[in-house]
Amino acid sequence: MVQFLQTSDWQIGMKGGGLGEAGPIVREVRISSIHNILKSAREHAVDFVLMCGDAFEHNMVSQDDVKKVITILNQYSDIPVYLLPGNHDSIGAGSVYDRDIFVRVENLNIIRTCDPIEVPGAVLHPCPILSRSMMGDITKDMPEVRGLSGIHIGVAHGSQMGAFPAPNWEDVNFLIGRDCVDRTGIDYLALGHWHSHRTFQDSVGIVRIAYSGTHEQTGYGEDNAGLCLLVEIDDKGGTPKIEPIRTGQLTWVSKEFEVKDSSSLIELKAYFETIKGIDMVKLSLFGDLPLENKEELDNILEFQGTMHKNFVIETHSLNIRAPVQSERPFEFEDPVLSQSDKHLRELLAETTDPQQRTIFIETLALLARLAKEATK
Repeated sequence: MVQFLQTSDWQIGMKGGGLGEAGPIVREVRISSIHNILKSAREHAVDFVLMCGDAFEHNMVSQDDVKKVITILNQYSDIPVYLLPGNHDSIGAGSVYDRDIFVRVENLNIIRTCDPIEVPGAVLHPCPILSRSMMGDITKDMPEVRGLSGIHIGVAHGSQMGAFPAPNWEDVNFLIGRDCVDRTGIDYLALGHWHSHRTFQDSVGIVRIAYSGTHEQTGYGEDNAGLCLLVEIDDKGGTPKIEPIRTGQLTWVSKEFEVKDSSSLIELKAYFETIKGIDMVKLSLFGDLPLENKEELDNILEFQGTMHKNFVIETHSLNIRAPVQSERPFEFEDPVLSQSDKHLRELLAETTDPQQRTIFIETLALLARLAKEATK
């Protein structure tokens, strides 16, 4: 029997530039969440931890970030850790793993070759990325072990062929054949590279292939992230038991919301009450909202921006409707403001360009706000 914890894609050193002011928070949380992985490993008394690639965002990661990771690993020196470099932190010239500090970590085993590795309870068959330009199936040289005794575990970092879309060149490289388990007879294939937890079956319907996903979610587009996997295999040929364990600290939510009138804003406020404790919030607003309701919407969103670690609002699909008739909701005492209001409404009535309409409507809303404040 073997029991181990599978993790991948820590991406320590990632910038998180798309998260604005929350970027530094996410970077630090990604480091501290490593504790959750190793605490779980200790609580379940696993035989070892298997890290399936991309512990670091790149090989030029700062020494300070490296030291933070090493400091955590040293606090769990009783747990063997087998680390397969990925495509971000690949082995070779200039690899982060060539730094002297890694030599001193007694429980860390960095996998640099395809040679089988005897671990407590099993044998690992690694498929390291030897070059960022590797093409073809990176598991093609994994030996057939069907006739050998013991539990055999493959470990690789890449994309299962045909299992995911490939939006960029990085995801086209580092391919992993769907027939790896059936071809080699391994009992389990542990994978990294994709940040969402996914499992796949062999030819007889047994789940023997799994991505753990990243230990801490990195963006709003990821699902089923912030996990590691507790994997148990009783004997050779046995069905793997795979249990996801929550390791992520940050909570994320992404939602589309239609706004059309004051009642929609009441619903929006009620929705915000349901996500008070969520750290990272992305809201995509769409619909047609009258200009007279825009100030209330702005006030709601401004307050919510103080309630979360990150608050992203997308309004490109939201149309603000402004009346184009001559009547105005406010009488401006200032003749300059009054004339500006009239001129803007005339321009708004004449244009169909979405960007120009947005500018005119935003300015009208500002003038209306000024009118209100002047009468207080």
